[in-house]
Amino acid sequence: MSTTFLDELVAALRRSAAYNRNDMVAPITVLWPDANREWEPVIPALRAHLPILTLGDYSPESLTGPAVWIRCLVARALPEADWPPEAPPVIYLPGFSRFDLRAIEDCPEPIKLLAELQYRGVIWSQKNGRDWTLAAFLQTADGGLSIPVVGNGATTEALRRAAAALLDVSVQRLRDHQPIRAEYLNALLAPDVTKQMLQWMNDPAGEREKLTGGAWEAFREQARERLGLDPERDGELAAAEKLGAGEGAWAEVWERFKEAPRRYPMVAGLLCQVQPKDPLTLFESATDEHWPQDNKIAEEQLRLELLALRGEPSAEARSTIARLEEKHRHRRAWVWAELDESRLAQALEHLSALAEETRQPLGGSSVADMAERYRVGGWKADAVALGALACAPNGPDQDAVKAAVRVCYEPWLRDGCERFQQLWAEQPPEQAALSREPEAGVVHLYVDGLRLDLGHALRERLSQVGAECTLDYRLAPLPTVTATAKPAASPVAGDLRPGPNLSPVANQEAELSAEGLRRLLAAKGFQVLQNGETGDPTGSAWTECGRLDEIGHIEGCALSHRATEELEQVARRAQELLEAGWREVRIVTDHGWLLLPGGLPSHSLPEAATKVRKGRCARLKPGSQTDCQTVAWYWDRDVRIAVAPGLSCFFAGQEFEHGGLSPQEVVVPEIAVRSGAVAAAVAVAAIRWTKLRCRVQLTGEHAGVTVDLRTRPADRATSVASGAKAVDAQGAASLVCPDESLEGTAAVLVALRGTQVVAQQATVIGAESNE
Repeated sequence: MSTTFLDELVAALRRSAAYNRNDMVAPITVLWPDANREWEPVIPALRAHLPILTLGDYSPESLTGPAVWIRCLVARALPEADWPPEAPPVIYLPGFSRFDLRAIEDCPEPIKLLAELQYRGVIWSQKNGRDWTLAAFLQTADGGLSIPVVGNGATTEALRRAAAALLDVSVQRLRDHQPIRAEYLNALLAPDVTKQMLQWMNDPAGEREKLTGGAWEAFREQARERLGLDPERDGELAAAEKLGAGEGAWAEVWERFKEAPRRYPMVAGLLCQVQPKDPLTLFESATDEHWPQDNKIAEEQLRLELLALRGEPSAEARSTIARLEEKHRHRRAWVWAELDESRLAQALEHLSALAEETRQPLGGSSVADMAERYRVGGWKADAVALGALACAPNGPDQDAVKAAVRVCYEPWLRDGCERFQQLWAEQPPEQAALSREPEAGVVHLYVDGLRLDLGHALRERLSQVGAECTLDYRLAPLPTVTATAKPAASPVAGDLRPGPNLSPVANQEAELSAEGLRRLLAAKGFQVLQNGETGDPTGSAWTECGRLDEIGHIEGCALSHRATEELEQVARRAQELLEAGWREVRIVTDHGWLLLPGGLPSHSLPEAATKVRKGRCARLKPGSQTDCQTVAWYWDRDVRIAVAPGLSCFFAGQEFEHGGLSPQEVVVPEIAVRSGAVAAAVAVAAIRWTKLRCRVQLTGEHAGVTVDLRTRPADRATSVASGAKAVDAQGAASLVCPDESLEGTAAVLVALRGTQVVAQQATVIGAESNE
């Protein structure tokens, strides 16, 4: 391995104290004159290798003090003189030359007491008697490194600034860059001028304070040389102008900004302060991503055009959306989309898909045929409608997206509801409440309100982390409310009997409560698991997770941007159960729902005719009359249930509702989740950090295993490593976290076979060790 500049400097100082034992006595010290104070920055690092006493103001903790104090140390009369006897101390004399030591009677006063030590020690100097300078040590063959240095003022200044940075550079690397120039030396202090420029633009005062020890001047020199800008003289607004223009070397700065714009949150504000020469008007198209002003105007244009879709015929609205998608889709690749400043352009991707998915009605020749068509692809319209709404959670953007969603989605949704109700009236499907015996290794995971489109999204999430998933569907019982449908989804449905309202009952209860259902499950041999409990995987169990239905009733369309969080929670619960040893997690639900921005149309139902009334259904009193379609209650075929016609609701202003008869409410998913192929045992034996490099050691059957660093072990999108790495034959691997801002934060080291996590261990990025 090549030696470093520091290694060679230490060796040179030690060689200066060498002597012939047969001819002379050992020198008691090495005097190191440095008239220009070039070596001063390297002294702290040298003290780890040599005893160095510095002439200066008294500071015993740094072995610095006046001449009389140094004489006492050389005589070992003070406790600080604790270096080995065979190692003579080096006395560093900043500001004084060898010439100053020649005549003791003419010595400057500060070094007069030290001058006589030249006769009992040695002076570290060149063979020609001159003091060693940085340039001389680099390029002199006799006693130095024999590496040429360009002889100009810029290189001399850069060499002084980079003195401390030189210490860790290998001699071979210096030879590879000979002759040594100012540009190379400045790069040692500002190795990434592109990143440094963005950091300075983001926080000019703070970054200036951080750049000490010559680093600021090196950065200035690098910026002038490579970017044509002096940070100190030109300022951050001039830098913003160049960044916005994106020409020459500034194109690289722009690309670096695009890679991680959230690391430089103030840069966008700078660009906003610098008006481009020809700002975009409200009637022009945005084509240059460099200016946030143009993107903002484009968003304003799009907002107005989406709002104008209110009341438009759906066919014309679809054509408008297609035109807008063609005009604005390129902005989704702009940096402003990453910074959530292009929400409408992002929503437009979903709106365009919605326009296509709703172009043809969801038909069918029977309930079963229509349910199958909905399972195969009809659910995608619901998914992209939710996706569009999720892009704009509040404010004027939300109003614009709601307008566009409603104009495309409402007619399609209404036609589907009406056709499904017609088919159900013609031939109602047979449904029966059945009990299921406990199955060893199977846990039932109940999710309230898991509509089919979200079921597909959940299956995709679980598949991405290596689980084996199959998705099927069933028809939810009528009416599609939790009181009726949740007990029917449980494995004890066959043990229940009709109740007086909309829920069945068990034993002598007046109404089946959630706690009553759990007691019944426990009595049948099912473990009832609370949050965080994993139970005994050799048995069978029931557990519940998620708040989709609750959130929908409270927040309406806001469910769209809360749904992802809920699905992640369900996915983590399923993984937790599989990792605890369960053979299969069977995800079940009670019903789906309708969601329409602006509210479902209302339909009047006389309250006097109903015993229990919900948003889209009501239990009718015996003998009462209604203009609504009626269906038999799942728990008692003699009880009539009125369902709201089409997509209407018995209460006005409801964006979210269920209880009625539609594919969205009735066709619900059932997902069977199993672990991937059984993996041989593997374990994390050790994690060792060196700065931002993580060295990992696995034990067990580690052949074919890769390792990664994540903030969430099951989510590969949260990886903080530069890439997953395969372990070698000994089970070892090395990972790098490229983002230095993450140092000191928590992460998880995961071992994977394919996409399945087979072992994991918590760690702290940059920690000294973790075993």
